[in-house]
Amino acid sequence: MLVNNIDTLKRFIPTIATSEFSRYERSLELAEEWMVREFTGPDLLKDLNSDDDEVLMTKLMDVVSHKGYLTAIPKLDLVETENGFAVANNANLAPASSARVNALKDGLNEDLTDRIESLLEYLEVSEEYHDDWKKSKAYTLVYDTYIFNLTDFRRFAPFPGNRLAFIAAKPAMRLAIKLNIEPEISPELSDEIIEQLRDNDLSDDNENIIDNLRYAFAFFTIGDEKVGTSFINRVRKTIMKDVDHYPTFKGSDVYAQFLAQKTLTADGPFLACGI
Repeated sequence: MLVNNIDTLKRFIPTIATSEFSRYERSLELAEEWMVREFTGPDLLKDLNSDDDEVLMTKLMDVVSHKGYLTAIPKLDLVETENGFAVANNANLAPASSARVNALKDGLNEDLTDRIESLLEYLEVSEEYHDDWKKSKAYTLVYDTYIFNLTDFRRFAPFPGNRLAFIAAKPAMRLAIKLNIEPEISPELSDEIIEQLRDNDLSDDNENIIDNLRYAFAFFTIGDEKVGTSFINRVRKTIMKDVDHYPTFKGSDVYAQFLAQKTLTADGPFLACGI
C-alpha cells in the first residue's frame, strides 16, 4: 500500500487534523486500486520503492492521497446508531455546511486532476517505465493512434483540454481513423504504421507520410474536416505515386476497389461506342 500511515497522508493533504489513520485506510486502498486500474497498470507498482524513483513514488502517492481523501469525505462525520446514522458533533466544533464541504470537494477534484496530469506527463517522457506501463488502460488508449501524447498532439493541432480530456477523447480519435483515414490508406496500412510507431521502427516509406498523416488525424479529431481532408489527400497522393513502396496498401481491399473503379471508368467510353 503506497500511503500506509497518517504522516504520509498529511504530507499531501496538510489540512487533516486527526491522527487516526484507520478513518482513511479503506478509502486509500480503493484509491490505489482505482489508480492502478485506470492509469498505471499493475506491473508499474511491482517492486517499486522510493530508491527506484523518488519522483515517481511521490506522484503516485499524491494521486492516491487526493483520491482516497475525496472518497472518505462523505463518511468522515457520520456515526452509526441503533436508529440510523447521525452527524458527529462536539462542544467546540459543529459540522461544516454542505456548501463548504462541496467547495472543499470541488477544490480537491481540481487538485486530483492536476496530480493525474502530472503523473501521466511524467510517465509519457520516462521511457524506462513504458514496458511496465503497457498493461494499463491509459497506455493502451494512448498508444492506439498515430500520436501518443498531448504534447505531440499540440504540435499538429490545438487541443484545449488536459491529459484526462485527451484520454477521454480517444474514442473520437479512433473514430476519425476509422471514418476518415482508413478508407483512404486502408486499415492494413494504418495498423502497420501504428505498430511501427509503438516499436519505434517506422519504415522509410512510412516516414515520408507520417507528418501529413498526423496533421490529418489531429484535425479530423478536433472536427476540422476541411484541413484534415487536405492533409489526407496529400498522404494518398504520395502513396499512389509510388504504390509499390507500400505493399500493405497495394494488397488491400481499398486499393483493389480503386483499381476496379479505374477499370470501369476506362471501359465506360469504349462500351458506349460499341453500342
